[in-house]
Amino acid sequence: EYHKHIIEKVFYSKEWRDMDAGLLRSEEAIPQILPKLPEETRPLLSKMIDNFYPYMPPLPHMEDFIIRLKKAGYKTYLLSNASPRFFDVYQNYPAICQLDGFFISALYKLIKPQPEIYEAFCKKFSLEPEECFFIDDMKANIDGAKAFGMHGFVFDTKDIATLEKELNALGVIF
Repeated sequence: EYHKHIIEKVFYSKEWRDMDAGLLRSEEAIPQILPKLPEETRPLLSKMIDNFYPYMPPLPHMEDFIIRLKKAGYKTYLLSNASPRFFDVYQNYPAICQLDGFFISALYKLIKPQPEIYEAFCKKFSLEPEECFFIDDMKANIDGAKAFGMHGFVFDTKDIATLEKELNALGVIF
């Protein structure tokens, strides 16, 4: 019953974005976010805000998908709005362990969909935007990537087959 309220007051909050941008630590954000939430949800949400990653299960079939891309000669990277705590837990995600590199927003004080984050990402990995296919679950982030010159796909259904068809349509065969 609290789902919509929590999404709005936690994940779409200024504090959450500031954590992802490396401007605010979770212990600073928690006292700012909790008063906006129903009292009975605060203990659990306090734990979740402090360490979000256990609440994000790995996507089924994603590891195999990435392995197939890599075997076909493609490089795969992570460009994520995330706090530095990502590095404490990424080993728990088999798909992420297959990637060629990580670009975590908080380390650069940038956040998707700012144009500067896509530019810094491409520069770090020596990538040309038009050769990139950006996958994200938020349309605004895809729009930002496309405005920068990348191809993109809103992956909000977790449907690997549809994602593969989108890549195939651009000539990415694996």
